[in-house]
Amino acid sequence: MPSATHVRRRGAELREAVFSAALAEIAENGLRGASMDRIAKRAGTGKSALYRRWDNVRALALDVVITTMEDNLPTPDATTGSLRDDLLRSMTRLSEEMDGGLGIVLRELISEGAHDPSLVSEFQTRFGLRKQAELMTMIQLGMARGDIPPNPIDPYFLQLPSALVMHTMVMTGSCPSPAEAGHVVDEILMPLLKRDR
Repeated sequence: MPSATHVRRRGAELREAVFSAALAEIAENGLRGASMDRIAKRAGTGKSALYRRWDNVRALALDVVITTMEDNLPTPDATTGSLRDDLLRSMTRLSEEMDGGLGIVLRELISEGAHDPSLVSEFQTRFGLRKQAELMTMIQLGMARGDIPPNPIDPYFLQLPSALVMHTMVMTGSCPSPAEAGHVVDEILMPLLKRDR
């Protein structure tokens, strides 16, 4: 296992080093086999710096997934001007983020969540519900532009884009390609939003 020389870092620089170390450690040893001590060594920092912010590896892993996706997934205020293109960009970006170390960590958390429902609840509260609200805003902006008719939105629709990415990742080990995401948007999501009610 590679270890980094201790360097005094703070803020975003330290967080980035710790997140990168946590991804590598969990990818190599699994969530239950990972240790805060080895993550600290990989990040080139002291273990106490980790425990000041995270109680354990699970809490750190959850923060890695949520923070990374928050930082990299598009939000409604960064619209392309087209609901179809916004949906495609969102699905493609999520697939890109999940197709690698972050996806491995998320699969580990999903597996752990089968034994600890509080983990699923925390993820939903901290991330899932907010992303569903952002998707609803994206859809409402599309309605205002005339991209889709102003119909009521079934709450289950708000789970579809991310659920399709996650399901594909868990079942096949890889995320939808850009072409596959395009197919989902054009043949499933947009027709559902455009149908007469």
